[in-house]
Amino acid sequence: NKDAVKKKSRLLQINEVCERVWFIEKGSFRGFLRSKGRQKNEWFMKEGDVMFAPLSVYTGEPSEVAIEALEDSVVHSISIRQLELIYQRYLPFNIIGRKLTEEYYMRSLQNADLLRESTIRARYLRFLKLYPDLDERIPALHVASFLGCSEEAFVRVRKKIKRK
Repeated sequence: NKDAVKKKSRLLQINEVCERVWFIEKGSFRGFLRSKGRQKNEWFMKEGDVMFAPLSVYTGEPSEVAIEALEDSVVHSISIRQLELIYQRYLPFNIIGRKLTEEYYMRSLQNADLLRESTIRARYLRFLKLYPDLDERIPALHVASFLGCSEEAFVRVRKKIKRK
């Protein structure tokens, strides 16, 4: 399937079972959950990325993560059932599945490393290395949520870094 997705539209809601895998042709997305009544961004994806809610896909349980478009976007998708059939019929596609899993695992580790940084400045500098082309595309509110700080503190740090 090829779908146009409007900014702020959700491909997956919290507590919904993730039954699709999406390839992003154009645009950007965020994965977020609710923590203490607030939204907490967990990851960002952009053109060329494949996205899904791994825990939900692998366990069949409802997702704790929602997926929302940050820009008007275009995605291609396949159902998990279709993907499983492809894996069964065409064994070389299992390599692609393994590579997707590796990519998600690596990003998860990198995001965890970022959050272990002790200062907002250090977290933001690491964010710039992980997501160099997204800084100007993602609203400050969402970057701040990802970095675990207030929007105001993030904007101050970003201004200082951009001045240098």
